[in-house]
Amino acid sequence: MPTCQDCRFYTPLDEAKGECFSLGFEVRGKTDSKKCPERAFRPNKLRPKKG
Repeated sequence: MPTCQDCRFYTPLDEAKGECFSLGFEVRGKTDSKKCPERAFRPNKLRPKKG
């Protein structure tokens, strides 16, 4: 399942937490995306695999 750290709005501050750009406050990186406040979770764009 995706977590906050998989969101395009997440900026890591350390190994355990980061800042949510869209909401403007600190969140835990391992928080399940389904628990995202205001449903602001937007997944990072996946990079295509080479090979």
